[in-house]
Amino acid sequence: MKKLSNGPVSVFIDQYLQLRRSLGFILRGAEYTLNKFDLYLSQYFTDAKTVTKPMIVGYLQAGKHLNASTLYLRFMSLRQFCRFLFQLNPDTYVPEKRLIRRGQTFRRPHIYTTEEAMELIKLASMVSPHGTLRPNTYSTLLSLLWVSGLRIREALKLNLEDVDTDAAVLHIRESKFFKSRLVPLTLSSATALETYRRLRAKHGHDQKPGAPFFINELSRRCSYSTVSIMFRVLAGKLGIRTVQGLTPRLHDFRHTFATRYLNEVYQTGKDPNAALPLLATYLGHVKITYTQVYLHPASDLLATAGQRFFEHVHKSDSSLKGGRL
Repeated sequence: MKKLSNGPVSVFIDQYLQLRRSLGFILRGAEYTLNKFDLYLSQYFTDAKTVTKPMIVGYLQAGKHLNASTLYLRFMSLRQFCRFLFQLNPDTYVPEKRLIRRGQTFRRPHIYTTEEAMELIKLASMVSPHGTLRPNTYSTLLSLLWVSGLRIREALKLNLEDVDTDAAVLHIRESKFFKSRLVPLTLSSATALETYRRLRAKHGHDQKPGAPFFINELSRRCSYSTVSIMFRVLAGKLGIRTVQGLTPRLHDFRHTFATRYLNEVYQTGKDPNAALPLLATYLGHVKITYTQVYLHPASDLLATAGQRFFEHVHKSDSSLKGGRL
């Protein structure tokens, strides 16, 4: 990310980010917040030697136009940074957690139905300009998210060399926490990606192994912001909304994939406790607890789980009765 300024604490921001990233954190949002804070200090506290309460309060008040959730996240990024500075200078002010009220950050993921996903993919295949690669790019990208549960940034980061359609495997390089992994695909998914690769070549785009797989009209890698905007347009046209009345997100495909997987585990009679580690590995999670966040049992899944529990209890009860003298 391009630095916004070289203010009073810019050197310490670099040290802080380097330390946290060495532990596996990405911190894009924190970097933006801290750079903006440094810019604020360079304008209003040019001779600052340490961070004080008026600096923190003034910066937060300058962002009072933001929604409560965004402002709270910025506050927490500042607080973590101040805790780091405190180790270097005990005169540093570390904001109290109660300095500002916590915003309502909880947003319920939208679990797409098969019909919604198919409608989104179909509409994506019809985006303009017709006759270009663009409709195929969006429809193939959404299809990949639906069948793989990839993070959207993982999909956009794919290069040609990362998509092995012969072996039906994706190579995800240095994703979250800098972990790389191999993601197997179904043969139909591999065929769809190969079809897109050939269309991409037919339109004369770069075929070097390191070239981006999903590209825009300028033959550059599709950006997250552009794809997100287009997706919101597609979802808006179809009238798809979350239970909170919000526009669903691309990341909700990942939640949907995990939930569908859990549903299939129950439907096929498999042991969910044995299946969860497999799902965690597939999604690139280092802990099963991270995967559990993505599981949102629908009513039909709960009904299936309830039926299995009933059968288990009934079977146990029958065994006990059969064993009586």
